[in-house]
Amino acid sequence: MNTNFGSLKDGGRFFVVALIVWIALQLSRAIAIPLINEIVAGGESKAWLYPAYLDLFAVVFAPPLIWAIVKRRGLLTWALAIMYLTISIVDHVGNLVTTTFVGPPIIAEGMNPYLVPVIQTALDIFFLVLLFVPRFRSLFFRVES
Repeated sequence: MNTNFGSLKDGGRFFVVALIVWIALQLSRAIAIPLINEIVAGGESKAWLYPAYLDLFAVVFAPPLIWAIVKRRGLLTWALAIMYLTISIVDHVGNLVTTTFVGPPIIAEGMNPYLVPVIQTALDIFFLVLLFVPRFRSLFFRVES
């Protein structure tokens, strides 16, 4: 497998770096920790637990996935990236549904509670689709001769 990051051509390197940056930005979803604390204290609806736990999934698995994309691209890393983005999309949809039926959490006070999840979902879908495009998929499956 071609796991050498330095050997990537410009377009491939840009895609891999953009994917890594997008996954690294998911670390901001650690905001779920105070949300969970607020739910446990009774100040927030328990309906927010599911999206909060999925946010924690995104935070915990972002660093190992970034490492795998940089150092160990292959079938497993490609599949894990697809699963990660899919679970992230499910989380954002859950966030939108919970906001619609329960209302936004206190931590979203003063902002449009639909804007951020919609943008995040769109970017997750964008990267997910690109992972299936042969040109970018080959960055994970290229065999060196």
